[in-house]
Amino acid sequence: MDFLSKRRVFIFMGIIAALIGIMAFMPGQTESIIDENGNDISGSIARMEEIKLGGVKQWIVVRGKSVNKPILLLLSGGPGATEMGRFLKYNSKLEEEFLVVNWEQRGCGKSYDGENLTELTVNQYVSDINELTNYLKEKFNKEKIYLLGHSWGTIIGTKAVQKYPEQFYAYIGAAQMVNIEKTDKYMYNYVLTAAKNAGDNKLVEKLEEAGEPPYYGEGLLKKYQPILTKYAVYYKKENPFQEKNREWFNPLSIFWIPEYNLVDKINVVKGMLNTFGIIYPQLQDLDFVEQANKLEVPVYYLIGKHDYTAKYIEEYFEVLDAPSKDLIWFNNSAHGEIWTEADKFHDIMVNKVLPETYSKEVNHVKKIFK
Repeated sequence: MDFLSKRRVFIFMGIIAALIGIMAFMPGQTESIIDENGNDISGSIARMEEIKLGGVKQWIVVRGKSVNKPILLLLSGGPGATEMGRFLKYNSKLEEEFLVVNWEQRGCGKSYDGENLTELTVNQYVSDINELTNYLKEKFNKEKIYLLGHSWGTIIGTKAVQKYPEQFYAYIGAAQMVNIEKTDKYMYNYVLTAAKNAGDNKLVEKLEEAGEPPYYGEGLLKKYQPILTKYAVYYKKENPFQEKNREWFNPLSIFWIPEYNLVDKINVVKGMLNTFGIIYPQLQDLDFVEQANKLEVPVYYLIGKHDYTAKYIEEYFEVLDAPSKDLIWFNNSAHGEIWTEADKFHDIMVNKVLPETYSKEVNHVKKIFK
């Protein structure tokens, strides 16, 4: 190869490297909301925005067919994880009746900042929710908003409506967490027994070496990992049920979305690995039966019949004092009920939650839906 050819190859490689670098740091984009003819819907919004909450840069994705619709703020599970990809894939119908806000919490996804992880606290997340709510109310001229949490999101969601009830029309808790230590111990002993029965000696050895949770310090995530991953596997073998959209559990559904650039996708993984170990030990004294048995907003609990969180929700529901409360079972779901039975979830949000709470008249009758 002569000098000129080598020079051209180096130039070409340099251009490719530059393009990759640009693509890696471009903020990504969210798709427009279009009609059946492929045209942008007038009055709709599809916007990604970087804002500051608690002095830290964080991202929100706001989508809806009309800015005049009520705001629904989504709190992803975790801690340290993001579920924006799942919400965008399975719950886009919500955009017809709500102004849907996906929030990338500090320490995860687009909002990941490795420099400030050690300063993370549960109370800071709750404060961020309040600050974000005020921002959204002012920006879109709203009196209140709706708050929906999933899994870890139900912890900070419950604490937010408890502390700032005047901000919310209603709270929706999907896979509602109640008592972290009791739940984890139940899961640990279930997996340990199942592993012994299955002759999985390697897993039994690993669990017995770790001991019963809670865990603290170095290697925390490594100890929790076999419990969190193996519980569903063993449970479904012993309790088979028909679960739709099972692919929601695929990690690829979390971050293969146009809203993420390459750096964001890397940070999704970093958040799951690094933030969990900082926040999870802070949850070990959580017991909403004692600590949040009175809420001043209507509440709706959406619970998969086969979810480990169902173990304690009924006890909590019985003691909870709220203007109105509903416990709604998803009989063919586990921890992902809002995705595995998405149509039922959407129907509840549009034909139950909205009519009962968007006006000032709220039904005060306690109900349990089978």
